[in-house]
Amino acid sequence: DELPGLAAALWPVDDADATARISTAVIKEGARLGIEAFRAAAGAFRERVTAPMAKGEVSTAVSAAVPESLTYWCEPCGARHISGLLFQQAGLFGSVGVRAEGRRTVIAPLERRFPVPPAASGTVDLVRAYLRFLGPATPAEVAKYLGTRPAVVKAVWPGNLAEVSVEGRKAWLPAPDLDALLSAKGGDLVRLLPPGDPFLQARDRALLVPDKSREKEVWRAISAPGALLIGSGIAGVWRARTAGRRLDVTVTPFEPLSASVRGAMEAEAELVAEARGAAEVRLVLPS
Repeated sequence: DELPGLAAALWPVDDADATARISTAVIKEGARLGIEAFRAAAGAFRERVTAPMAKGEVSTAVSAAVPESLTYWCEPCGARHISGLLFQQAGLFGSVGVRAEGRRTVIAPLERRFPVPPAASGTVDLVRAYLRFLGPATPAEVAKYLGTRPAVVKAVWPGNLAEVSVEGRKAWLPAPDLDALLSAKGGDLVRLLPPGDPFLQARDRALLVPDKSREKEVWRAISAPGALLIGSGIAGVWRARTAGRRLDVTVTPFEPLSASVRGAMEAEAELVAEARGAAEVRLVLPS
C-alpha cells in the first residue's frame, strides 16, 4: 500500500537530480534527458513486462524500448544494454517487483499497479526518515545515499531538526529524536548482519569502521560480505558457504573475540542456517 507514495518520494525532483542519479561514462548523453530518461524507462517496464520474466529477458526487452542514448554497447554480449543505474532505479516507477525463484532472478508486474509519478512529492519526509533511522547526518551523506548531489538534498531539507556535533562536524537529526540519541546506552548486542542490511546503508561509514582498509572489506562493490556487529560497531566480516546439507559460516573478526561473543555468534549462525534452509551449521573462527 505504501509503494505509490514511496515511488513519488523517490522520483527525481528535477532534471538536474535525474541526471545526477544516472550519469555515467556509458550514457553521458542519455543522462542529459533528465526526468524524461526515468519516464521512458518506467514506460518500457510497463509495456514489456506483462508477466513474470527472467531478469535477462527483461533487460533485453526494456533496452529495446528506450531511446538508444540510454543504452550502451556490451562487447561480451554483442548487444546494447540499458544503463544498469537506470534499470535498477526505474523498476519501482515501472510498477514491477523482483523475486528469486531458485537460482533465477524474476521480475514481474506488481499485483496492484500504480501510475508513473507525475512529479516528486514526499521527498522531504523521505529525507527526514533517513535522518531518523541513520542520522545524525549531513546533506552530503543523504545525497550519497540517494545517488544525487548535495544541492538537491538541501532544497528538500526538512524543518524541525536538531543540530549536533559528531566528532567535531555538524550533523542533524529530527528534534523529537534528540533525547533518545543523548540517552542511548551501549549494549552487548551481537549480530551477524547480512550484506545490504539497513544498518550498513548509512553513508557516515568512517564512524562505524574508522580503519579505511577495513571499510573497503565491509563495503565491497561486488560480493560484499556480511558484517559482525558487536554493540554499536562493526567488528568483523562473515561469509556463508553450503557444504552438502551443512552451512559453513566463516567469521573474520578485526580483533580477538571474547568467549561470550563467540557463544552469541553460535546462536546467530544457527539463525542464518535456519533462514537458508540448511540442516546443520558449522561456525568457523580463527584459532
